[in-house]
Amino acid sequence: MEKQDQLLMKKQNKNLVLEIIRNQSPISRMEIAKVIGMSPTSITRIVNELHIQGYVRETELVTSGVGRKAALLDVCDDVLYTIGIELDKLIIKIGIVNYVGEIVAWKSVEREAFEDYNETLDKVNLNLKVLIDINRIPTEKIIGIAVGLPGLIDYKKGVVMVSDQLKWKNVNLADDLKQLTQFDVIVDNELKMKIVAENFKGMTKDSRNAVLVGIGSGIGSAIILNGEIYRGETNNAGEIGHTVIDPTGNVCHCGKVGCLATYISEGAILTDSRKVKEIGSIDDVFDSYRNGESWAINILDRTSTYIALAISNILCLYNPEVIILSGNTIEKLPEIKEAIEQKCELYIWEPIKESVKIVYSQLSDRGVVLGAAIQAQNLLLNIE
Repeated sequence: MEKQDQLLMKKQNKNLVLEIIRNQSPISRMEIAKVIGMSPTSITRIVNELHIQGYVRETELVTSGVGRKAALLDVCDDVLYTIGIELDKLIIKIGIVNYVGEIVAWKSVEREAFEDYNETLDKVNLNLKVLIDINRIPTEKIIGIAVGLPGLIDYKKGVVMVSDQLKWKNVNLADDLKQLTQFDVIVDNELKMKIVAENFKGMTKDSRNAVLVGIGSGIGSAIILNGEIYRGETNNAGEIGHTVIDPTGNVCHCGKVGCLATYISEGAILTDSRKVKEIGSIDDVFDSYRNGESWAINILDRTSTYIALAISNILCLYNPEVIILSGNTIEKLPEIKEAIEQKCELYIWEPIKESVKIVYSQLSDRGVVLGAAIQAQNLLLNIE
């Protein structure tokens, strides 16, 4: 038992040193020793092991006062790769990401709205292999895949319980995709993947308490509390789309009445728009809004109101430092930001208003893929 404890501690120290080099590079051995509180001799031994394994390298020498120059350390970006995948109703996005979080290969392909489950998996597998081959990524350096998609996910088992957008129910996505690709697979809700990316290199990098809200084909959120993803009992924390805002309101596909999603989602906006005008897509609604058509202005004014109310409720529940707005609606209609901010001024409780920053995701259409790949690194990387 004592030997096992020693091995575990050695492994933890090794991971800690590597994480510090990754996050604070370039950094010297002496600086690492000060941060961790370990002896320089122990740090040197760990760094030497990481160097032999190909994880770290010396980058340059610096002088700090008198004495000899200190070597600075950095991680090797090509020591390993992970694959991030986003599945949505009409699109599949695949990215190969290196150890420092750079997307080194990217491919997006169309998905049919009612595409069969196996068709989608075959399409993912085929395009992934093409991407690996074209970019000459050594398969032995790929440690795994992570998939982000809308829906209720049992992330421990890799099972999609329900995804309304994909029309999937109780599918063993992690096992099925692993069988096809031969890589380990992690599956989670798309927004939980995206907030990992925001926390790694986005708008919440220096925040320990943050909420990401996604507004598009549906509406949902992901929550980080004390630096960790808050999942709730069944990984459904943040599913604000099914909070009831009007008990006499619209009927939701979930069977309830008056869910937030029935007022904010693209589908809800399209349904109301088609009562007034023959509309082909959500882009047509946004164009009508920009052209000053009163019906579109009224519908999107109501949308901005409900978004502001949702933000207000989230802030009262979780009191985060930062709330990030993202998703198709925000990206395609940036003009709505001003309306949302004006209504937030009206609805957010004053004591909270001063302590929170409302910002917008800068990760564009690659946030879920990047976050998924980073989460694969976090969960699958095993350094002995």
